[in-house]
Amino acid sequence: MNDDAARVVVDIFGEECALRGDGTPERLRGLAALVDARMRAVAARSPRLSKTRVAMLAALQLADELGRLQEVLVSRTEPALAAERPLPAPAPAPAAPPRRITRGPRA
Repeated sequence: MNDDAARVVVDIFGEECALRGDGTPERLRGLAALVDARMRAVAARSPRLSKTRVAMLAALQLADELGRLQEVLVSRTEPALAAERPLPAPAPAPAAPPRRITRGPRA
């Protein structure tokens, strides 16, 4: 980053965070507000999740939106390429949690 990078302190999901990046401080605040709003929406639907899980789910939602928007953009600007470009393979399903083995009383 260059010396002209914007610097701003924001609050994201109750955590104060100092950001430095290209663009204006208003843009950084807007991005932080977007992440904060998405995390709050996830937490409202699943209030028992940890902050880490909330952040991961919010990040996945934003990444999904970005991917869909990129597909739309490519299909509008490069229709021939969009038809040839395969969609990414779906992520494998998470493994089932290990079963707990309990033993009866020993004789």
